[in-house]
Amino acid sequence: MRTFLASLWLVCLCALPAAAGAGTYEEYLDDPEGLTDLAEPASAYYAYLKARRASCTGDGAAVEPPAELALGGARFSFRGPTLEALGPDPDGVFTLGVLGAPKDFSDESRAALRVFFERFQKAGADAVLLLGDLAATETELTQILLFSAERKWPVLALIGNTEGRAAFNNAFLAALKVAPNLINLDFIRRVDFGAVSLVNLPGYQDRRFMHQSSGCTYKPADVEALKALLPGSGTTVLVSHGPPAGRDAHGLDVAVEAGNVGDPVLAGFLRDQKIAFGLFSHILESGGRAVDAQGKPVQGGVMRADFFLNVGSANPLAWQLNGGKTSCGMGAIARFKGGQGSFEFVNLPCK
Repeated sequence: MRTFLASLWLVCLCALPAAAGAGTYEEYLDDPEGLTDLAEPASAYYAYLKARRASCTGDGAAVEPPAELALGGARFSFRGPTLEALGPDPDGVFTLGVLGAPKDFSDESRAALRVFFERFQKAGADAVLLLGDLAATETELTQILLFSAERKWPVLALIGNTEGRAAFNNAFLAALKVAPNLINLDFIRRVDFGAVSLVNLPGYQDRRFMHQSSGCTYKPADVEALKALLPGSGTTVLVSHGPPAGRDAHGLDVAVEAGNVGDPVLAGFLRDQKIAFGLFSHILESGGRAVDAQGKPVQGGVMRADFFLNVGSANPLAWQLNGGKTSCGMGAIARFKGGQGSFEFVNLPCK
C-alpha cells in the first residue's frame, strides 16, 4: 500500500505546489498568518475548495473533465466530490491512523499528537484521518493541519461540532499552500484508496450542541444523500464526527446521564445499506469502544467482517470514561484487506 500512497502524495504535490523560497514549514507552523502572503496554488482542487468555502458540504458539482494525473505507475482522478485511484492497489492493505477531538494546539496537545503520529508511522500508516473538533480558532486549526501533514502522508479531515465552517475552510486553504497532502472531507465526500472507500458525513446532527453559530448541522436528507456516494464494489468505511445511535449501555454514543444520544437516522442508514465499518468520535466518555453490526462489544487485534469504533479524544486532558477508566488521550489504527478489517486503540499514559 505504501507505493500506492506515495503515488498519491506525488499527485497532490504536483497538483498543489507551494510558493518557492517563501519561508520554512516551521515558520508557518509557529505563525500561520504568514501564509496569507503566499500565492494560491493553481490547481482544480484548490479552486474547487475555495469556491465552496462558505458552505458545509459544497454542492456536489463534478469537475468536468476530471483532473487526472499519472505518476509513479498509478493514475488518480479528482472528480469534485470524489477522489479516485485508477488502477490496482499493489498489496491490498490499507492502514489508517485515526484521531478525534484534539481540541487545541497547546504545547501539551502538540506533544500528544507527536506521539500518536510516531505510533502511526511505526505501524506503517498510509494515511491519517481527523474526525472533527480539531480546534475552535482558525489559527489553531491551521496549526493542527500543518502539524498533521508534516510526515507527507495524506491527511483527511472533516468538521465536527466545535469548528465554524468559515474558520475550518479558511484554515484548509491557508495550510494547503505549504502542505499539499491535505484532503478536505467536507467537500471531497468519498476517497477511494484502491478497494477501500472512505465515505464521509461532515458536521453533527444536533444544532443545540454547536459551539459556533456558523457550525455545520447535517439533516436526515444529508444522510439519505450518502447513497449516491456509495461505491459499487469494495469495502466501504463510513466516517463521521458523531456516532450512530446505539441500543444499550455498550453503545458508542452513551453520554453521562443522557444514555444513547447518537443519530438514529445514521444507524438506520448503516443497517439498511449493509455498511460493515464505521469510524466515529464526539461522545468522549464512550471513547475506546468498538461494536459489531449488532451492537455487541468486540475486541481488536484480529481481522473481522465488521466493526464500528469510537476513537474518543486525542487531547491529553484527563477524561473520565464510561466504566470508570480515565483517558489522557486516545486514537486508533485501522487496517483493511480483502473485505475485512482490524483495529487497535492507541492510549497515551496519564501523567
